Amino acid sequence: ISLLYIMHGEHSYSPLDVPGNPETKPRLTYWKLFCLTVSFLGVQFGWAVQIAFTTPIFLELGVPHVWISFIWLAGPVSGLLVQPVVGVMSDTWNGKYGRRRPFIFIGSIFIVVGLALISNASFIGRAMGDIPSNSDSSRAIFLAIVGFWILDLSNNMVQGPCRALLVDVAPASQQGLGSSLFSFMLGLGNLLGYFTGHLELTRWLPFMGTDMRALFTISMIALVVCITMTLTFTQEVIFHRPSGATPNPFVSIWHGLRNMPPVVARACCVQFFSWIGWFTFILFITDWMGEQVFGGDPAAPEGSPERILFQDGVRQGALALTFNSIVTMAASVLLPKIIQLAGLRPVYFFGQTMLGLCLIATAVVKNKPAAMVLITLCGVPWAVTMVVPFTVVGQGVSSKESGLYMGVLNIFVVIPQLVVSVSIGFVITLFKGNISSALVTGGLFSLVAAGTTLRLIVPTPEVMPAAVELFVVPGEETVPPKDYSPKRRASKTEDDETLLLHDDNMENIDL
Repeated sequence: ISLLYIMHGEHSYSPLDVPGNPETKPRLTYWKLFCLTVSFLGVQFGWAVQIAFTTPIFLELGVPHVWISFIWLAGPVSGLLVQPVVGVMSDTWNGKYGRRRPFIFIGSIFIVVGLALISNASFIGRAMGDIPSNSDSSRAIFLAIVGFWILDLSNNMVQGPCRALLVDVAPASQQGLGSSLFSFMLGLGNLLGYFTGHLELTRWLPFMGTDMRALFTISMIALVVCITMTLTFTQEVIFHRPSGATPNPFVSIWHGLRNMPPVVARACCVQFFSWIGWFTFILFITDWMGEQVFGGDPAAPEGSPERILFQDGVRQGALALTFNSIVTMAASVLLPKIIQLAGLRPVYFFGQTMLGLCLIATAVVKNKPAAMVLITLCGVPWAVTMVVPFTVVGQGVSSKESGLYMGVLNIFVVIPQLVVSVSIGFVITLFKGNISSALVTGGLFSLVAAGTTLRLIVPTPEVMPAAVELFVVPGEETVPPKDYSPKRRASKTEDDETLLLHDDNMENIDL
């Protein structure tokens, strides 16, 4: 409710990275930007494998539909707790290896552990006494759930510092390009993950035993290579913490939430509704393909026609997600120019509207080619979601608080995931197991997100003094007032709305 209240009114303010400001940073070469963002390729390769195959893996192990969403609570719980805490800790970390890199390194190790547990759960379970032929896979299910939670916890440990590293190292003029490169790497990681999952890998790697084990092993290798490039070629400025007590991360997060700058608050509001839609997509899109489009049954006996149809549908869903990733990559390349021409707000509105309509269409689409096209088109709003909110926050906060506010932004990604995880199983039950009901529900909330983008605050691209309060007149160039004073109020002539934007610490916001 407080976020919706903050959505009332509209203003802009400038980025903090300007000439003469101590936070001014030199422009990065394209090679350094590539190395900085390639970490997301490795992380997203594993995330793509997780999205496409973990729900089918759990279903084939015998987990009922209604419990799948509860297993996926790992994502929102870990995101709610881990990423903000890691963000705050990395903001003030003063180790000799930098602020962000130690967290990226440790998190990557645990990603490998999680991937290894999930891919080998069935094998280890049988070694521990499971008898799948008697529907006894309890040990494998337990190991797969543990691996899944480790994977989600460590993913959140890595992603926040990777995003904050961009804010730390790149100047404001390259934040948009950096976010677009992140989105491109996300798309490439998705493409490689989904496409590799579509292949029968045991033809080339018979010693791996199963396609899933081969796929997850390749994911581990990709992660190690990409993270190594980021850690090796990205140079951080060593942070020297002032003398005194280390801030409590939970207190810092609470302080950040209470004193959230309006630019962050409104971006978080859009994220909340948008990610209700995205999480239903992530949870059920390949399952929808296998059950609703192909007519398969994950609970059918192994080798039965219904089970084979389901597995064929899941693989076809992975192929559609491959095309989705190609679209994401292409959109990520074009987005900076499109945003320059049309503006952040219209692009964000279009992306959320497109997502909502695609998800709602799953209720009526049963044709296989049409389903492929539908999943593919969702690559456009995914690219928008991966670029716009992070660009807005990256340009709108200082680097000393980037970890905190990237974590805060992530809180409003994971809270809707909690909502979906707890409630969506009951929606599916209400509609007698129809997976489309979950996707349509997500689509309706995505349309709400599209409405909230109309009140998004867009940081001005012009280079201006930090924390300047701007006199905004629609249709005119945004400029700082001549009689600037940090505590001066500025009235907006369009509706005579009075605003006090920020002091130097981005606090005391008075609407």
